[in-house]
Amino acid sequence: MTDATATTRSRSTRRIAAAAALAVAPALAFGLSPAAHAETGTQHFQGCSNGKDDPIWDGVKPPAHGVGEHSPKRPGRNFDIQWPGHDSTRGWAVHPGVDMKTTQDLLVVPTVRETGIECDNLLQNDTPNYFKHAYDSIHVMTGGPDWALGINSSDARRLNQLHIHLTRLYAPARDDIAQAVKTGKVGTDEHKWVDQVVEVTGHNDKWQDSKHQYRAWLTDSVDANFFKKLNDDIVTPLHKQGKSAAMAHETLLVTRNPAGKGFVVLESNTTSGIHGVANIEGILDKR
Repeated sequence: MTDATATTRSRSTRRIAAAAALAVAPALAFGLSPAAHAETGTQHFQGCSNGKDDPIWDGVKPPAHGVGEHSPKRPGRNFDIQWPGHDSTRGWAVHPGVDMKTTQDLLVVPTVRETGIECDNLLQNDTPNYFKHAYDSIHVMTGGPDWALGINSSDARRLNQLHIHLTRLYAPARDDIAQAVKTGKVGTDEHKWVDQVVEVTGHNDKWQDSKHQYRAWLTDSVDANFFKKLNDDIVTPLHKQGKSAAMAHETLLVTRNPAGKGFVVLESNTTSGIHGVANIEGILDKR
């Protein structure tokens, strides 16, 4: 092979490499990665949608969808947007709640289309840890140490983009949880979670108190996939018992242990025989 031929092939190789780099660059600009992250080797997270429009999704979706300019550098009305590895399919936004200005009523929202708690992809091993991301966003919230992270069932929600409420825990609920932990009604064995039923005070829209039942579990970490824990430790055992159990009926809350170290995880529903709830709002304090 002559030197001229080698030089021509070398230039051609460089042109092909440059074209490939340019093909990847627009994807990175829009928060999309190639087939895998350079940092972690993980694949895109495939979303889950019921096909309905949703205003929360409209408020967080990245520019690649053709609407809006939501990105870590252009968060819009969001207080924060994070795209790990430049991949918007694994990202999340800290989105305002009802009041678009307050930082006491917040929503932590995936920046991939994800309908809600009933989505099967939330049970995968590579699911983004949305509760951990919500916990890492607590610093954005104002209102004191009684924070709560809660998600509602598909039976009792108005909106169809997965969102974890980040707000305060209702004070009477905090007191009941603390008492339940102190009296040994809330243990650390997750396999007994399904049988650890406690009563917690909540409120209605008029702030009138009433008690409902929740299954409670005490854990020392927020690194777990709580959606999968809920399915494996609550939904599946109840289903085997012949009770009406499905992720779509579930509501879930994570808060600090008010009686000591660790975190308390609460689950409830209205289909499995306890005097439960399908909506976590009653033990949240967004005021």
